[in-house]
Amino acid sequence: MELEGGWVWRVWRGGRGWAGAETRGVGAAGRVAAAGRGPGGQRRGGRGMPPVRQDPDSGPDYEALPAGATVTTHMVAGAVAGILEHCVMYPIDCVKTRMQSLQPDPAARYRNVLEALWRIIRTEGLWRPMRGLNVTATGAGPAHALYFACYEKLKKTLSDVIHPGGNSHIANGAAGCVATLLHDAAMNPAEEVKMDFDI
Repeated sequence: MELEGGWVWRVWRGGRGWAGAETRGVGAAGRVAAAGRGPGGQRRGGRGMPPVRQDPDSGPDYEALPAGATVTTHMVAGAVAGILEHCVMYPIDCVKTRMQSLQPDPAARYRNVLEALWRIIRTEGLWRPMRGLNVTATGAGPAHALYFACYEKLKKTLSDVIHPGGNSHIANGAAGCVATLLHDAAMNPAEEVKMDFDI
């Protein structure tokens, strides 16, 4: 609950949840009471909490770039995230490709992912699960850059058309669909080459 100057007051009400008070249009006595203090300024029974600052501009949201971020910023963030994600998961993806192969090598029958990874490293060498990583990283950069830039731009544009000044789930879904199509179109050639390396 936001109060004058963006301050909030909350009190735990003994098992019944949090309660708050708003002081808009209330004099100084109301603001003191809302801050969890009695008329003399003393704390009330230790139950009141100090006011909490609820200013939307007080800190960055960990899931979003600043409001004025350019398309280039979204593209760089997407490219870095995509390359890191593919590099970290590449050995597991190599095992997945082998396990899904329609005509696997007789020696490539595995009980689980860890056993498969261990056998590949033991029989084919330490770097075998990483073979083809450079191709995937090269494809992941542009593909994820397109995905992030397209998604953010379309989400904002469609949200303004569908629900001006707000957020629309339909806009988010449509932006995600178009962004995924662009990502997969850019990533498909690298995926084909990667599969040739994996098998």
